[in-house]
Amino acid sequence: ALAGILDRPWRLLVAGDGAARPRVEAALAGIEERVVMLGEQNQDTLPGLYAASDIYVWPAIREAYGMAFLEAQAAGLPVVAGRTGGVPAVVGDGGFLVEPDDATAFAHATARLLDDGAQRRRMGATAAARVRAEHHITAAVHALDRCFGRICPVEPA
Repeated sequence: ALAGILDRPWRLLVAGDGAARPRVEAALAGIEERVVMLGEQNQDTLPGLYAASDIYVWPAIREAYGMAFLEAQAAGLPVVAGRTGGVPAVVGDGGFLVEPDDATAFAHATARLLDDGAQRRRMGATAAARVRAEHHITAAVHALDRCFGRICPVEPA
């Protein structure tokens, strides 16, 4: 997908390492001059990486939920992702969702965000607000309280 938008200025930061690294490098063959393989990162370095980024792109093939999407959106990044598993529930309107096997649509969605800074900032702000409202610990506490209140109602003293 990214090979289709080489006419635009972008650089891909790839965080992570492990057994799949050779497959990732092979998938990125042909655009390696635009790719920075960062290797394994710890939780302390991720906020800086998100802050240095404009967009979070991840095809999310066979992704069940996508905690990294929440982290990126909490940092104000719009997302381009595959419409699969639980990803649509996480991304919402804080990014673009495309069919997982549609590289052309993925490239088009990424290009739209690269080309339109106002839309990129708007979607990033929407993403961050949604994470704060729906995925923050306070929201989780309220949701659990409502759930447990229905299961185990507390009688007034």
